[in-house]
Amino acid sequence: MNKLPLLMTASVSTRGMVGACFTDEEREKMYRESLMIYEKMLIGGGGETYKIVFVDNSGWDLSSIKSSVKENPSIEFLSLDSEDFDVTKGKGYNELLLINKAVEKSVFIREAGGFFKVTGRYPIYNIKYFIDYASKFILEYKGHLYIDIKDHNLYDRLGLGWCGHSADVRMFAASLSFYNEFIGNRYTELNDYKGLLLEGLMYDVVKPMIHRSDVICRFKKEPHFGGLEGSNVAALSFSKNQDSLKGKLKRFLGNVIRLFFPRFWF
Repeated sequence: MNKLPLLMTASVSTRGMVGACFTDEEREKMYRESLMIYEKMLIGGGGETYKIVFVDNSGWDLSSIKSSVKENPSIEFLSLDSEDFDVTKGKGYNELLLINKAVEKSVFIREAGGFFKVTGRYPIYNIKYFIDYASKFILEYKGHLYIDIKDHNLYDRLGLGWCGHSADVRMFAASLSFYNEFIGNRYTELNDYKGLLLEGLMYDVVKPMIHRSDVICRFKKEPHFGGLEGSNVAALSFSKNQDSLKGKLKRFLGNVIRLFFPRFWF
């Protein structure tokens, strides 16, 4: 079965973006290590054909990152012109713009007719499960969007003031036709510093489509994120270290809820 290319979005240099975490050198190390993990998991073993598209929008010299993996025809590097991006609007605006440009320039994405996007700074250790599932759904069954949303009122009932209605944009897959029609051109609506977040925009896109057969908006299992989160969130479930004890307990509880309470989108 053909696979959707893994699109690793990257902004190695923060260029002074407000709210960005870690130094540029720390971020480079994180991207390099994530790429090495994916190269080993998806390409190094041979067998099935997976492809990786690594795209940076910060103007950072990618030489060190490229040298961390063997020169391989299954890995595509794209370095976008940093002048096209606006750090005053935050992460969501620039990430969606990055995906737009990756869609335009990537041979792998164009040939596949879709992509599987991940935040490139930290690994997802069970990534093969999700790529395989999304690839079958989109490429074989002609689906269009594979994403995970939460949609519950528990926080409101408890008076916590946290958001229980958003999409997880750290990882999702889309066909090019769907992305171009419903998502790509909406990047101009985003501005993190005005509360106009990509998580909210994607939720608004998906919510009216939850009963469509060509859209999956709830994963059957929890992604196993590694590394460190790049933000700080005032939520009981938040863990900066995604593989800490708290992170593991959250992942276990999430899997239990998905298995035994599939209608509770927590």
